Amino acid sequence: MKGILFQCVSLILICCNNPASNQIKSTTDTISEKQISISADRVNPEKKPIATFAVPVDDGMGNLNNWKFAVNIYETTKTFNYKVIVQYKEIRSTEIIQIPNFNTMPEVSIKPGKTGLDCMIGFNDAKGLFKEYIQVSVKNEQLKVKKVNSYAVRSYQRKLN
Repeated sequence: MKGILFQCVSLILICCNNPASNQIKSTTDTISEKQISISADRVNPEKKPIATFAVPVDDGMGNLNNWKFAVNIYETTKTFNYKVIVQYKEIRSTEIIQIPNFNTMPEVSIKPGKTGLDCMIGFNDAKGLFKEYIQVSVKNEQLKVKKVNSYAVRSYQRKLN
């Protein structure tokens, strides 16, 4: 009787200590997050500007020339590229800016600057906070477009204990 009991207990211990069940346990400590992919191409870019900023510029003749400092941002066929058209008096400039891909649809906007003839182009992050990116200004009657911040996306893996 003791022999049969010993064999049953041994059999139960061998079955419970199966190496296959240990392998299943070791894979459960890895967390995999599926990234949402935003298409690099935009099917129907908006024809009208998605963001505008304009301030009249005095010409000394009651604004007879209709001068202004203006910034207009347009969508392009690339999701993270935007066309920026800037005007100061009779000076016009066109720039292409690239917004970083944070796996969210970009929301580009313009905020007024500290003086009347400047503004900040930026975008909202995943939390909805405005991130300053490019400053457009006029200094000494010259139009300036300057990148003020850089942003990067990084991915990493962390092993859970």
